Amino acid sequence: MRFDVVEPGTEIPSVSHLVTRENVIKYGRLVSGFNPVHEDDEFARDLGFERIVAHGVMHINFITEMLSSYSGHPERVKKLALDFVKAVYPGDEITARGYVKEVERVGGCLRVTCEVWSENQNGVKVTDRGVAELELPAG
Repeated sequence: MRFDVVEPGTEIPSVSHLVTRENVIKYGRLVSGFNPVHEDDEFARDLGFERIVAHGVMHINFITEMLSSYSGHPERVKKLALDFVKAVYPGDEITARGYVKEVERVGGCLRVTCEVWSENQNGVKVTDRGVAELELPAG
């Protein structure tokens, strides 16, 4: 896949996922082992949350999925930085969103800087101030 036209302001097709209690617990055991804030409602409430919370890395993966789908391959995602601003709970539907902010031709590639974030089903941002850099083959 080669990219003939990538322009600032281009919206990146979004990706949405429903977060379930089961996938929070399974994901945690897969990536980090047991952490009670992700498995024990009472423990999470003692820390000020409504109930168990999803792992931040889980919804970073949603943004990475969006960027990988847009760019055509995960290896084209060169950088990603963002801030976590709200907790994600089971039952939330998280949508990763973004748009192209800058495009620079470097040799036979396009270096594309994107603004990215994720939000819940109410349109409330759960990550913000995200910046991603893609390296795309120029057309």
